[in-house]
Amino acid sequence: MMSFGFFRRMLFFLCLGMVILLSWTPVFAQEGDSAHIELILDASGSMWAKLGKSTRIEVAKEALNKIIDDLSERKGIAVGLRVYGHRTNDCKDTKLEIPIGPLDAKKMKKFINGIKPKGKTPIAYSLEQAARDFMIDFKGNRIVILVTDGLESCNGDPCAAAKALAEKGIVSKIHVVGFGMDKKSVSQLECIVKPSGGLLLEANNADELAKAFDTIVKTALDVNLEVKGLDKKGNPSSMTVTIMKDGDEVLSESGETVRQNVPEGSYLIRAVASGTEEEIFFEGVDLVSDQLTSLEAVFSLSRIQVRGVDSSGRPVNVSWEIFLKENRETPEREFSATDWKTEILAPGEYFVRGTHQETKAVQSFDLALADGDQVKKELSFAQGKLVIKTLDSSGKPLYTDSNVYKSPYDRDNPEEVDRDGGETHEYILVPGTYDIVVRDNSTKVEQWIKDVVIDGGKTVRREVSFAQGKLIVACLDSNGKPLYTDSNVYKSPYDRDNPEEVDRDGGETHEYILVPGTYDIVVRDNSTKVEQWIKDVVIDGGKTVRREVSFAQGKLIVACLDSNGKPLYTDSNVYKSPYDRDNPEEVDRDGGETHEYILVPGTYDIVVRDNSTKVEQWIKDVVIDGGKTVRREVSFAQGSVKLTGKGFSGKPVYFYVDAFASPAGEEENPILSESGEGEYSFIMVPGKYDLKVHTDLPPTVIWEREVEVVPGKKIAREFNFPAARTRFIPPQKDGERTYVYVDVFVHPADENEDLAASESGHDEYIQIFLVPGTYDFRIHDDDGNEVWFRGIELAADETFSKEVKYEE
Repeated sequence: MMSFGFFRRMLFFLCLGMVILLSWTPVFAQEGDSAHIELILDASGSMWAKLGKSTRIEVAKEALNKIIDDLSERKGIAVGLRVYGHRTNDCKDTKLEIPIGPLDAKKMKKFINGIKPKGKTPIAYSLEQAARDFMIDFKGNRIVILVTDGLESCNGDPCAAAKALAEKGIVSKIHVVGFGMDKKSVSQLECIVKPSGGLLLEANNADELAKAFDTIVKTALDVNLEVKGLDKKGNPSSMTVTIMKDGDEVLSESGETVRQNVPEGSYLIRAVASGTEEEIFFEGVDLVSDQLTSLEAVFSLSRIQVRGVDSSGRPVNVSWEIFLKENRETPEREFSATDWKTEILAPGEYFVRGTHQETKAVQSFDLALADGDQVKKELSFAQGKLVIKTLDSSGKPLYTDSNVYKSPYDRDNPEEVDRDGGETHEYILVPGTYDIVVRDNSTKVEQWIKDVVIDGGKTVRREVSFAQGKLIVACLDSNGKPLYTDSNVYKSPYDRDNPEEVDRDGGETHEYILVPGTYDIVVRDNSTKVEQWIKDVVIDGGKTVRREVSFAQGKLIVACLDSNGKPLYTDSNVYKSPYDRDNPEEVDRDGGETHEYILVPGTYDIVVRDNSTKVEQWIKDVVIDGGKTVRREVSFAQGSVKLTGKGFSGKPVYFYVDAFASPAGEEENPILSESGEGEYSFIMVPGKYDLKVHTDLPPTVIWEREVEVVPGKKIAREFNFPAARTRFIPPQKDGERTYVYVDVFVHPADENEDLAASESGHDEYIQIFLVPGTYDFRIHDDDGNEVWFRGIELAADETFSKEVKYEE
């Protein structure tokens, strides 16, 4: 622990006369620092179970309404509600019904009172989804309160889900209330609360449930001391907080924010910054039980560690100078060291320079320190040599200038190491990788030498030739006459995001003097806005390359007709072929009954769109030649399809239809998806289609292959979905029907076989539609009663009805 006197000596370098014991004023918690609570409520079918004279769900609703009233009286509390098992019997039936935010008690109680339990218990999936419910910018505690009357029933792993929420810092605490469960089952929920240090409480009646909620809320929210660690920028800072009374330590806790419930009294509180060990004391802090005292420990010291090493990585004697960045004449600190040396500095921007005392080699770096920073920097003073010779087109020495930069070269923030001028350039460099630019000032030509690796004690030699070649580009119009154009030359390959332009010119003929290399050239006719590229042009020293670019154009005419062969107004777009859906290169667009395009020679893809029907047709791979006309005719004649679906007893059934171009592939996407009950009609362009027709009652799929749609004609198809109906009447207990589960298996049923269907409830009867066949039925309830009906043969349109009696 840093002594009081040593701390004052450190602060002396920052500000003479600073007093270490800071005064303080209580700051009450604001809404931005509130706790964020998500209630997760079990609304599975078992919540209908009796509890005293009521049911579990009714008791839970009453207790939740009370705790919502309690929370509504607290300021700065954000509350949300997630429910599972209340809509379907699906294992993914969980929904954030009320997002986390300011508590609207009336709205939340109204929703809770309307919940009707129905499905399963997907605890793991609900916790996984809860990770999305807490926004990244939520400050303060983030708390989950889970109320469940049973264990996971969907093969999930709630233990792993809770552990992930805690380890990733998504939630602060997860508390669980096991409601109406035996002690053995409740103990299996411990793994959910353990990773976050939450509470696991058991409740078997209304009073115990209300008490459990009260305990959780007081534990989560009733704190009377909060200490925040900050730097002077307001950023969180890690620290250790020690609370002392009468010279004795009461408790100690580390973190960016420490929140505790401390007995009433007067305390001395010490905050020690992690890394810098700066201390801040708060004296005479009076704490009371029903008022939050909030303190801010603002730290202002930073630390830097430096040392120099030789080629073998051994420490060497280095003289160090630390300057303020804006004043490099007078150092703020001077010292020598043969190994790591630590200096404490005020936050700010500095320039640090180290001189190897034996070789006098110098290295430097810029340093930016924020509050609480601890920077460690090691410099290597092993050096190597770089020798660069430059030659002209005749191979004779050429006077040039050069600059050496640390690699990779950053155009926006280049880190220059050295510069030189002459016919031969020699550099003494510390080991590393460098990029060098060599410049012939007479021609303004630059050449780069990239990724030059310098090793300590070694010499690297490079030779740069400024021998040049010529590029001549002639441009012609449709009649073969000279055409005025503009052009730009880029180093190849051309990078759209970061193009490296070499030169540009305008005229009927463009002449470029270029250093040897490969180039991409774009030529532009400004009157038509047409561009043409010449790619991968290789230039050799002393040679001339000639290119001729023709801007002769062709014409494309597209005529559009309706079902009667009359002109039809449409829109069209022309793209360069092949059409790329992710990055389409549009050339032109038009609208009308006839579309005319003037295009440069090339291959194009055209889409024509009838906006009244939303139908599109493509014309692919259209080749345009200079001076020629291409004509295309597009017909939008259409036909209609009428589908009828019948189910149990020939009654209309709700069905779905997906249409595919025939033949349909296994993973192909449908070109049309529709649905309707009993009968559905739709319009399609002529062609052959495969129709996939399916229904959910019962799940059945029928394919109709190679259905041919003819212009102006209607095609009708009828689909019969054979179905049998089963009805199971739940037994009565105390004048009410009990809640039962019906599981359906294909006969003969194996113990581990997958369900063919399932349903549950306590209505007059439980109804399930099935495909005709032979089935085994298992009926059971939450009390462990079970009965099987095996080998039940069901024919189409047949109804099987059975009253459930467990003694069977």
